[in-house]
Amino acid sequence: MGFYSNFSEQDLIESYKNLIDYQGKPSEEILEEISKRGSIDDFVNKIENQKLILDERNKIIREIHQYYLNKSSKEETLLLLKSDLLSTSEIRVLVEEKYADIHYRTENLKIDSSTIISSIIGAIIASIVSTMVMFLLLAAINSLIVFNFFLLIPIYIINYLIIKFFTNKTRDNLAVFIATFVATVLNCIYFFVLIYFNE
Repeated sequence: MGFYSNFSEQDLIESYKNLIDYQGKPSEEILEEISKRGSIDDFVNKIENQKLILDERNKIIREIHQYYLNKSSKEETLLLLKSDLLSTSEIRVLVEEKYADIHYRTENLKIDSSTIISSIIGAIIASIVSTMVMFLLLAAINSLIVFNFFLLIPIYIINYLIIKFFTNKTRDNLAVFIATFVATVLNCIYFFVLIYFNE
């Protein structure tokens, strides 16, 4: 039983392509497995066909993106897109997915007054909650005297998750990124103020 005998057809295709990319030619073992399953010419044609379909999908996706930026509706985009390799239903699925994805990304990056207010509120609440978590962790390990910088990573994550909850936007949004950073700086200030007053 050869190394490639349990590979699915797609795994075999990926292995074949990797061998071509990195060694310039396929191994005898993979060619033997391909021959057992059918013609090597048919196998190579299948790879070429997959590449053509992938190139066509990428071309259609670029066109969809352009139509979205030109404010074309999904229906208008569907009428304008043409392909000899992809069916109408495949194009429709691509349009639906890409319009939803582009819309989400655009909305996620948008900074409006609601995002700013939510980020500020989120930063304040996040800094208080994560500071309490930090003090609980430090108390648990009896190390309040020395600030442990390794705690900044989980605290930053807690801050981000709370701010994300308030804004409904990810750290790709500049307001969310800044608010998370500010909340983490506030954590440090709270800690040093508390240590100062406890001395």
